[in-house]
Amino acid sequence: MLPPRAPAAHAEQGAHPDAAVRSTDSDALVSRASAAALGYFADPFSSLFLSPQQRRTLDRRPPLIHIGTHARTWAVDSLVARFLDPNVGPHHPVQVLSLGAGTDTRFWRLRKQWADAGKDWNCARWVEVDFPEATTAKARTVSTKPDLRSALGGDVKIEQGGLALSSPLYTLLPGDLRSLSALSESLLSPSTSPTFGAPLSPSLPTLLLVECVLVYLEPAATDALLSWFALTWGADGGAGGAIVEYDPFGLEDQFGAVMRRNLAVRSISLPGAASTPSLASLTERLRRAGVRGETGALSVRQIRDRCIDADEVERVARIEQLDEVEELNLVLEHYAVAWGNLRASSEEEGQGEDKEGIRLEERR
Repeated sequence: MLPPRAPAAHAEQGAHPDAAVRSTDSDALVSRASAAALGYFADPFSSLFLSPQQRRTLDRRPPLIHIGTHARTWAVDSLVARFLDPNVGPHHPVQVLSLGAGTDTRFWRLRKQWADAGKDWNCARWVEVDFPEATTAKARTVSTKPDLRSALGGDVKIEQGGLALSSPLYTLLPGDLRSLSALSESLLSPSTSPTFGAPLSPSLPTLLLVECVLVYLEPAATDALLSWFALTWGADGGAGGAIVEYDPFGLEDQFGAVMRRNLAVRSISLPGAASTPSLASLTERLRRAGVRGETGALSVRQIRDRCIDADEVERVARIEQLDEVEELNLVLEHYAVAWGNLRASSEEEGQGEDKEGIRLEERR
C-alpha cells in the first residue's frame, strides 16, 4: 500500500523526524506521472519534477493506484475549478492557499485548461506552502523550466536564500503548519516578498486546499489551522472562501491496521487518523472550526460511482485491465474529499443572488 501524499521534499530520509513524511511526496509524484503517461488525465507538468533517473525508468504504478489517482484528481480539480470560475458568481478575483503542496501541479494544469478554453484567469494569487526542503527543490525546478516559469504571470523572483519563489500570480513559501503564528505572518505580511508584497490578502475570497496533509498533524494542530483560516476569511466582514481537503478516514478497521504497519516500516505515523473515524467526522471537523456554509464529503468510491461522468468512467476502465476490483473498492472507501463553504450563501442570508459555493454534484 502506498502512503498518502504529504508535505514532502526531494531529499533522502535522515534523522529529522519529518524526513519520512517528506519522502511520501515522491510516491505521489510518480503516481501522477505514471497515470498521466497512460492517459488517465492530462498533466504534462508532473514529469518536469521527476529526477533524471525517474524519467529514464518511470516506475509504472498498478491500475488500482492509477484509478484512485484519477478519481481523486478529478474531484479536487472540479471543486477548485468551480471556486475559480467567474461564471459561477461575481467576477471579483479570488485566491488559493495550498498547504503541504509538495510537487503538486494543479496551478499549471488549471492555468493551461483556462488558456485552452479562452477563459480569463480569475485567481489573483496562488500560494503554496511546504517544508523548506520541498520549496527549495520546487523553486529551483519552476524557475528553470520554461513551461513552468512562463505561467507565473511575469517577473519571477527567487527569495529567502532560495527557499521561496514569488511572481505576480504564484508564490511558493517555506513553512511549518504546526507553527501557526509564523505561518500567518508569512502569508499576510507585506515584508514576506519585497517585490510583490503580502502573498495573500484578507480582502479576497480564498480557497484553502489541503490534500492528504491533515492526517499527518496532531488533531489539535489541525483544529487550530482550520479555525485560523475560518476566522481570517470567514468571520463577519471577512471576504469568504472555502476549504477542500482530501484525507483517509475510518482507519480503525483491519484495512487501517495493515496500512499503519506498512507505513511504520518507513517510520511514518498518522497522528490525525483517529480523529476521522467516519465520513461524517470530516464535515464535523469543518463545522467545529467555524465553517458556516454548506459542507459535504464523499468517499472516493462514491465519487467514482456517483459523480464522475459515466463516459469518463468507461474511458478510464478501458486504459488498463483491473483484476483487483474488491481491493480497489476497499481502498477507495477509506479515502474522501470533503469541502466546506466558509459562509452561508448570500441568498440564504437574504441578500439576493451571489456565488452558490463549491460542491460535488452527483450525476443524474
